[in-house]
Amino acid sequence: MKKLKYLLIIAFLIILSCGGNDDDVNSNSETQTEWKCGFHNGKQLWTGPRGGCYYNNSNGNKTYVDRSECNC
Repeated sequence: MKKLKYLLIIAFLIILSCGGNDDDVNSNSETQTEWKCGFHNGKQLWTGPRGGCYYNNSNGNKTYVDRSECNC
């Protein structure tokens, strides 16, 4: 049982270290589970609440890229 508690704490800390503070959250984001995770061709990459990796194109729409391009 102690091992499970430690694993949950470690998982929680890893998630926190990958996410950011309020300054890292997309200003028009529906949730606070989106965070910055690198760049693709000069565009800021975001990881969404379900793990998708995307950037906002010039029209303001999400353009998804391979998850391997996100750095968290």
